[in-house]
Amino acid sequence: MCGRFTLRNPKPVINQFETGEFLPRFNIAPNQKILTISGKSNFVKWGFTPYWASKPFNLINARAETLWKKPSFRDASRCLIPADGWYEWKNEGEKKTPYFHYLKDQSFCFAGIYGGYRGEVGCAIVTIEASENLKTIHHRMPAILDKSFYLEWIKGEEKDVYDLSIDTKVEFFEVSKHVNNPGNDDEKCIFPI
Repeated sequence: MCGRFTLRNPKPVINQFETGEFLPRFNIAPNQKILTISGKSNFVKWGFTPYWASKPFNLINARAETLWKKPSFRDASRCLIPADGWYEWKNEGEKKTPYFHYLKDQSFCFAGIYGGYRGEVGCAIVTIEASENLKTIHHRMPAILDKSFYLEWIKGEEKDVYDLSIDTKVEFFEVSKHVNNPGNDDEKCIFPI
């Protein structure tokens, strides 16, 4: 699962995808506008609703294993969602502890899907089973694409684009509950405990 993420250093993304300027983000939450790349860059709502729905679903994640089997995503298009980290909460009885996950000195892209619903385009992050080094925090994680698979993902070529060699490089540390409030979008969200 992925319910919050970061794009703290926009410069590499701006240079790579020629997106134009945007501000650093430390606590990107569902229903906010997020950067997506699908041949061109767009800011769309993080929350996907199938075109056929009678009311909004706001699905923020889509399981890779069933992505194209479920009616909800059958007519979705593919996109990249640039990021440089994400948050996951570890359940410990009544307590939920937030952890920040990242790749050292590196931005990356999540596999994403998007589509229109009554004139509003929304998107969701594709998730996979967590790699062994991350399962102690949560059993699911966002699908991080290797840069060599970006184009294949967008074009929809039938390849296994979920490269687990990237996932094994993910590091994490505990952060404060400051991140729990989606209104907090500052560096305090990623301060280690």
